[in-house]
Amino acid sequence: MAKASETSSKNFQFRDLRQNLFIGTASDRYAGWIGQIYSAGRYEKGITRRSHKVGQKTFTEETLPVESVAEYFEHFPILEIDYTFYRPLLESKGSPSPNFHVLKSYRQQMNKGDLVLLKAPQLVIARKLRRGGAFVENENYLNGIFSPSSFTSPPWRSSAPA
Repeated sequence: MAKASETSSKNFQFRDLRQNLFIGTASDRYAGWIGQIYSAGRYEKGITRRSHKVGQKTFTEETLPVESVAEYFEHFPILEIDYTFYRPLLESKGSPSPNFHVLKSYRQQMNKGDLVLLKAPQLVIARKLRRGGAFVENENYLNGIFSPSSFTSPPWRSSAPA
């Protein structure tokens, strides 16, 4: 059996799996994957850092730039975009949200065959929403305020300005 130091990065590629079987992640810009999924030193100047406090401990979150998604797709065929759960791609009046613009920048780094799965917004699928530090009933839960095309059509093909 080969030692970990002797294994090739090709051992971590999942693009050539059986048809209709996709393995991906719900996060793609995790700096902890440098050396496994991402090339060492390639994104060093673009890493953003944020401090978080949990209980009495503080930790630093390191996030790679959007450009890293191109290298992500060298290993995985699909990526779940989970931030759409917290804020939809389009605002209530149809104008693009900040998430729309982030996803548009992802699209610029993707190739034909790269797939994303958008998580449905909590405004549609959550029974309760956090408001003012408490959970309250979601009056829009499964009531169809978002059209099905919000989830089945690429947002850059929507009526929203590009």
